[in-house]
Amino acid sequence: MEKDLNKQNIREGKAYFFRLFAVGGAMGIANIIPGVSGGTIAVVFGIYEELMEALSGFISDKEKRWHYIRFLVLVFSGALVSIFLFARLLAWAFDNYELITVYFFLGLIIGSIPVVVRAHPDMQIKSNRIIAFLGGLIIVVALAQLQGSEGVVQGATSQELLRLNWSNYLYFVFSGAVAASAMIIPGLSGSFILILLGVYRTVLDSLSQISKIRTLEAFTPEIKVQIGIIITLAIGVVGGILGFSRLMNWALKHYPALMMYFILGLIIGSLYQIYPGFEFSLQGGAAVISLFIGLLIAIRFGKE
Repeated sequence: MEKDLNKQNIREGKAYFFRLFAVGGAMGIANIIPGVSGGTIAVVFGIYEELMEALSGFISDKEKRWHYIRFLVLVFSGALVSIFLFARLLAWAFDNYELITVYFFLGLIIGSIPVVVRAHPDMQIKSNRIIAFLGGLIIVVALAQLQGSEGVVQGATSQELLRLNWSNYLYFVFSGAVAASAMIIPGLSGSFILILLGVYRTVLDSLSQISKIRTLEAFTPEIKVQIGIIITLAIGVVGGILGFSRLMNWALKHYPALMMYFILGLIIGSLYQIYPGFEFSLQGGAAVISLFIGLLIAIRFGKE
C-alpha cells in the first residue's frame, strides 16, 4: 500500500513538473508575440499568484526558498525553450508575410484591451484617470515619431550590428528591464514593450539566428554581436523582475485604476506604432482575416 502511494506521489509530482514546464512554454511563446501577455497566460493556467509569491520570496523566505527556486526554474526553463524554438517561425513570418503577420499582431493587441479593463473592478472614468491614459498614449506616439516602425518589421542590418557600442548594449539592458513588467502585469506583453522601445525585430532576429547555430564555424562576428544582444537583454530581464517588478507591484497596489488607464493608453498607442497601412489585394484580404484570428485568440486567452 505504501509503495503504491509513493508511486502515485511520483506520478503526480512528474505531472506537476511537466505542467509548470508547459505553462512556462506557453508564457514564453506569449512573450514573443506582441499583444499577448505572459502574465495573462499565468492567470489563465492558475499559477499567477504562486509565480508572484515565488519571485518575491525566493530570496527572503528561507523555509520555502528551494521550493520557490524549483518552481521558477521549471517555469522559466519552459519559457526559454519555447522562445528559441518559436523565434525562427516568427522571423520567417515577418520575412515572407509581413502585412499578414503585423495585422495578426494588431488583432492580438486589440483583443488584449478587455483584459486590462477587467483587471480592476473600478474603472469609472475620472479626470486623473484620463490624464494617466493620455500620458501612456502620448509616450507611445512620441516613441513612434522618434523611431518609426523599424522595431516591429525591420531589424538591424549586418553593418548596423557590427557598429553597436556599449551605449547600445546598455539600452538592451534597459529594454529587458522594462519588458520584464510583462511577467507581473496580466494584459501587458513583453514584446509589446520591445516594440515601443524599437528593438523588437532586432531581438527576434537575434534569437532566430542563435537558434540555428550548429558548429563553431557558425560563430560569425554578427552572431557574436547577436549573442551579446540576447545576454544583455537577459540581464535586464532578470534585473527588472527582481527590482522594477517591485515598483510596478507597489504602483498597482496603491494606484491600480490609474495604472490600468496608463496601460490602456500604452496599448492603444501601440496600434498607431505598428499599423502598416492597407492594400487592396489578396494579401490585404488575408491580413484582415489574420487580424480577426488574432483578435479571437487574444479574447480567448484573456478570459480569467
